[in-house]
Formats: sequence, C-alpha cells, structure tokens
Amino acid sequence: MTKTARTARTTPTTPTTQTTRPRPTGPGRGGGFRGALAFEWTKLWSVRATWWNLAVGLLLTVGFAAMVGASADASAKKGIDVTMPAPHHASQAFLISQLTVVVLATLALTGEYSSGSVRTTLQAVPARGRMLRSKTIVVTAVVAVAGCVFSVLGTLVAAPLMSGHGDYTGGELLGTALGAGVYLAALAVMSVGIGSLLRSAAGTITTLIMVLLALPQLMGVVGARWLETASDYMPSVAGTVLLTQDHDPYGGGAALTVLVMWSLVCYGAGSAVLRRRDA
Repeated sequence: MTKTARTARTTPTTPTTQTTRPRPTGPGRGGGFRGALAFEWTKLWSVRATWWNLAVGLLLTVGFAAMVGASADASAKKGIDVTMPAPHHASQAFLISQLTVVVLATLALTGEYSSGSVRTTLQAVPARGRMLRSKTIVVTAVVAVAGCVFSVLGTLVAAPLMSGHGDYTGGELLGTALGAGVYLAALAVMSVGIGSLLRSAAGTITTLIMVLLALPQLMGVVGARWLETASDYMPSVAGTVLLTQDHDPYGGGAALTVLVMWSLVCYGAGSAVLRRRDA
C-alpha cells in the first residue's frame, strides 16, 4: 500500500454545513396584504380610542338630530316653512360628529408614532406602502359603515320630533346614509394622509378643523369673488351636497369628484413622506 493511499484512508472528512438565513414571518412576508389587513383590523379594535370615538360620534349625531327636529317643529309653529325630508335635516348633525371621525382616523396612525409602536408595526409589515394602504382601508371601511348607521339613527330620532314636516322616502333615507358614509370615508383618508405627513395628532386635527370649518367661512366673507368660488370646492361643501342630495353649487357626481381629489392629494403626500422618512 502506498503512502498516498494510507493518507487518504486515515484523513477524516468533515461534513460541510450550510447555513440558511431565517425567513421573516408576519403579515409583511407570510400573510401578504390580507395579513396586513387583519393586523390593522386587530390593532384598530384593540384600543379604547376607537370605541370611545364611535360612541361619542353616535351620541352627538343622535343628540344633535333630536335638537334639529325639535327646532324645526318649533319654527313651523311660528309659521316658518321648514318642510324638508328628515334625513336632510338630521344631516346637520354631521357638522359636529364629523370631528369624532377625524380624531379616530388620526389617532389610528399618529397614536403609533406617539407611543413608539410604529416600529413594531413596520417590523411586522416592512413594506411601508402596504402598511399605509391596509391601515387606510380598515379605518375607511369602519368609518363608512359608522356614517351610514349614524345617518339612519339620526333620521329615526329627528323625524318624529318634526310633527309631519319631515316626511321622507326610502330613497331619500338611503341616499343620505350613503352620502354620509362616503363623506366620512373621505375624511378618514384625508386624516390618515395628513397624519402620515405631520406625525402629530394635534397638528393633524387642527389642520382638518381649519379645512373643514374655518377656511370655508373665511373664504366666503373676504369678498374676493375667486375665493368664494374656491370655497365651493372645500370638502365640507362637497359633503353637504352628498348629505342633502342638493344641486347647489354642483351635483352629486361633482361632489364625489371633489372628495376623491382631496383624498388622493392628502394620501399621496402622506405616502411620499412615509417612504422617505425614518420611523
């Protein structure tokens, strides 16, 4: 036996080990977009702010609708013509209750920045665009359903108090309810977008109060014709058109377009900043 053969027989062979990189799990990889939606759904309902805002929004809508109905009846007894479908009367309550939706949608995102839990969210869903889309869809869906329910309940409370001055059809009830759902859904998208842009609950809520309530009033009293025209295209004006099914200053199709444009601009700005800025 040669020396080379003896060396080959006595030299042990060491097995080669192959290391594999662990695969990330969670909604970002394993669950995909459906997993991200489920993740956001669970988070939204696990915080008290969601329940409180929905409860307060319902109470404000029903309470204010009752006040509107009683006021319409009192005005009618004084000879003032207040004949209008009860759903349209009750929709005035959204002037106040819309703010609870703004707060709910804003806190759904900015609350994570204030608590630092956004880092956990981005670890579970590393794709930031997917995270923002799933959060927006979940919040918008909840708010849209809430808007429809608020509208129907507000009408059912206001109508009996109007003593026959608020007769309405099923189509008017359905149209106002759908209008409320669409309008509040648009506000939710705007809130998430601006919240992603500013990362501040106070800043986002203040900005939306200015856009929804203050600016339309200021633009209408300044006296400049172009500002008066521009004020017609603020979100609250478009929302009123959908709620009352009115055609002044434009119809429902134009109102929907206005709300979609506002939503896309706010969401697009927030999405762009979220992708470029550290958490």
